[in-house]
Amino acid sequence: MASSSGNRSNKNGASSSHPLPPITSSRLYIANKAKEILATRDPTGINKLVTNLCYAKESDESSSLLYNTFKNHFPNLLAVKLIHAYRFMTTTAAFPSSSRSGLRAYPLELLTSLLIDVEVSNVALKTEALKDMKEHLNACLVEQETSDREFKLLSRIVSRVSVDFFIESIPWEELSSFIVSLNDKKMLLMFVELPTVLDEGFLKPLLENDLAFKIVKALFHQDDEEWCLALEAGFNLMLQLINLERKDLVWDSVYAIVSSVWEMVNVRKRDMVVRKGLLRLVRKVRGEAMRFRGREYEFVSRLALMIKRINGLGDDTKVAAKMIHDVLDRYYMGGTGLDSGFVQGLIGMHSA
Repeated sequence: MASSSGNRSNKNGASSSHPLPPITSSRLYIANKAKEILATRDPTGINKLVTNLCYAKESDESSSLLYNTFKNHFPNLLAVKLIHAYRFMTTTAAFPSSSRSGLRAYPLELLTSLLIDVEVSNVALKTEALKDMKEHLNACLVEQETSDREFKLLSRIVSRVSVDFFIESIPWEELSSFIVSLNDKKMLLMFVELPTVLDEGFLKPLLENDLAFKIVKALFHQDDEEWCLALEAGFNLMLQLINLERKDLVWDSVYAIVSSVWEMVNVRKRDMVVRKGLLRLVRKVRGEAMRFRGREYEFVSRLALMIKRINGLGDDTKVAAKMIHDVLDRYYMGGTGLDSGFVQGLIGMHSA
């Protein structure tokens, strides 16, 4: 006789072979937990969620479900909560030092990913959320010691939210002052991540504190990584200055970059480093080209051609220079404001 135990149900009506999911995975639990975390400014709840996500086992579904609820339905609140979590997170000796470092940066990694998702979905963060984030970001940048990893993540976060700040006309003088206070390398690291929507009021303190000179100095530095960083920073500065019609400074930057590329290839024999730097410019153009007007398009196109024509450039590096133009054509949306005379006056006569 076959046993009937296989068909026996427990008191809740679930088959013993198909047990009920844990209560922490139920919709009611997730909704109540989300409400509990959202209802308080105390960071304990979000810190615990971030910690669980960072160290979660594959079998732990509740933390992922809760986070996805926030991400899908409350992206503005989640963005504020994550930077709040980073600001007030404390790590304990319960974890190895390497794990504590990973946990400390984890809310920034989550926030970076969230901001990318928000951008892709074409849903801008609300003004109130931006102002709250600005408060926490100012505190994180000025008051806290950060690892190199955390600083890079913070720079990317600043880059993404600053676009919305400028669009919403939310001033951010504290950011400009903070960048000025950094050492040369960190100043360039933060600057290269900034979008090409900065106004003259934001740029003025940076220029007055020798940003352009620091870029030129780093372009002729012996360290390969710092050279790539200076190339990015110089390119970004030129895009900012094109908007402000600072022809003198734009030409100085063009001359410094072209001269430095020539030296890297023909004197220092660092063609591979130049290629690496040019690929970073490809990434920058990919992220910015949709905001370009005709002036920026014409300038980037001609600069890429100038670099491609430098004597001594290897074939693969020439391809990288051509990629700048290819990506530009692919993502440029045909913005207004074309002024070929201005651009031609800058570099047209030097492109042969």
